This record gives sequence, C-alpha cells and structure tokens, in this order.
Amino acid sequence: MPKYYCEYCDIFLTHDSSSVRKAHNAGKNHILNVRNYYAEISQDKAQAIIDEITRAYENASAGRQKKKKE
Repeated sequence: MPKYYCEYCDIFLTHDSSSVRKAHNAGKNHILNVRNYYAEISQDKAQAIIDEITRAYENASAGRQKKKKE
C-alpha cells in the first residue's frame, strides 16, 4: 500500500487514508511548515506556483464540463 508523503513536513504518513491526511493537513506543525515554505520562496515563484495550480484546476473543470455536454 502506498504511503502518503508530505513535502512540507518531509514525512511519510503510515496510513494512507483521507481521514489521516485531513488530520495531518489540519495539524499545527503542518500549517506552520506550509507558511514557512511559502514565506521563504520569492514572490515570483509563489505566483508561478499559484498560476500552475489555477490552470490545473481550470483544465480539470473544463474536462468535466465537456463530459456533461456529451
């Protein structure tokens, strides 16, 4: 069974279930690590990451809308 790896915390979660991931992502240490990660990267790089995530989301939404029309 594949383990979930958190890039921000540099750890593997032993049980790969949505409840474990949600609990980890809501944890104080994880949130602090995410804040520190984005605080350390440059503004341009942060914007590039945000743009990439937005494009991926929009492409996924467009794909779902095409399937609904067909």
